[in-house]
Amino acid sequence: MASRKDNKGRVLQKGEAQRKDGRYHFSYTNIAGKRCYIYAPNLADLRRKERDLYIATWQGATQYGSMVSLNYMYDRALSLKIGLKSTTYVSYLQSYNNYVRDELGRKPVKNISHSDILAFYSYLVRSKGLSVKTVQHVHLQISSALKLALQDGMILRNPADGAYGALKLAIGDDERKMRALTLEEQKVFLEFIDGHPTWGRYHSIFQFMLGTGLRVGELCGLRWQDVDVEKRYVDVNHGIVYVRGVKGESKDHLEVTLPKTKAGIRQVPLMRPVIEALMDEYKWAQAKHFVSDTIDGYTDFIFTKMNGSVYTSTRLDTVLKDIVKAYNRQEEVIAENEEREPFYLPHISNHMLRHTFCTRLCERDVNIKVIQTLMGHASIKITLDIYAEVSKEKQYEEIDKLADELDVF
Repeated sequence: MASRKDNKGRVLQKGEAQRKDGRYHFSYTNIAGKRCYIYAPNLADLRRKERDLYIATWQGATQYGSMVSLNYMYDRALSLKIGLKSTTYVSYLQSYNNYVRDELGRKPVKNISHSDILAFYSYLVRSKGLSVKTVQHVHLQISSALKLALQDGMILRNPADGAYGALKLAIGDDERKMRALTLEEQKVFLEFIDGHPTWGRYHSIFQFMLGTGLRVGELCGLRWQDVDVEKRYVDVNHGIVYVRGVKGESKDHLEVTLPKTKAGIRQVPLMRPVIEALMDEYKWAQAKHFVSDTIDGYTDFIFTKMNGSVYTSTRLDTVLKDIVKAYNRQEEVIAENEEREPFYLPHISNHMLRHTFCTRLCERDVNIKVIQTLMGHASIKITLDIYAEVSKEKQYEEIDKLADELDVF
């Protein structure tokens, strides 16, 4: 096919054309799919404008590109993720919608700087009260949107790169660490709810969590057929998650979810107090005639309410919060009457109970690979981090013990 030429015999490039009045134009399609034109009185000026357009497009500054928000790129990036579990998809979307969409999300991607990201993360922690772990989840969403913008040539670098690491460094290790219950706190907590008229129902549930280290979703999803009391183990192979519906698409509901890694599928041995907790649950199940929800074909769940509905992570976290509040209020009155300092319980969460189980294993120098298997950690680094922290505390205990035993000082 012959190349098009202007009235001076110069070859015109793709998109270029000369009008009847002698002027030139260049046509292109923007990111929105709209046909656009630029004009010039001569070919030299036209090509300068083409070069400027190319640079502007690369920087995300075309007529449409300048309006491309982080929200647009996030929605596009999420739609391109193939094979996501529905629970993961909803989790990603919720995280973004809750913390990003109505704030940083409205900003054009080309105007977002590295310092903007850092300031936003600091705002989420300092003003919104988010944990660093939650900010990490938010960071993954923001970074994926900006990565796509980078790959589409809208920005020259991803401003989110290194932002989460900088936040962790700025906050410091102590604020990020989750502490475990001490032995005394664990004992006081269980004794307070054992037989309590309001909280007694939850004694076996939390005793089971403290004695197995199961994730709360794994505990909520346990069925009677997953337990072998004679061989003393529980088979962990799935969990229950609460999925918030996407507006206009689905309703809030519970789903059975499979472990994300092979490490999550495991058998956890049962110690005597855990078996006792199971026996208490069995009596509870008998009293309500073993009525149970059916979720995605799974039924006969162990830890259920009187109507058979399963517990959720949110519900159990709320119960833990209320228990601590009730205990501390009671302890304050008792301590005042006994003229002593009150022994308060700290804030307790589902994950703290799991972390406490892991800490108890570390304190007893259980083999690190055994701990990793019991906890279902995909990476041994997670286990080692906890083990290292416990070992650091034990060093001081051992030194003090040595000082007491050696009669040489």
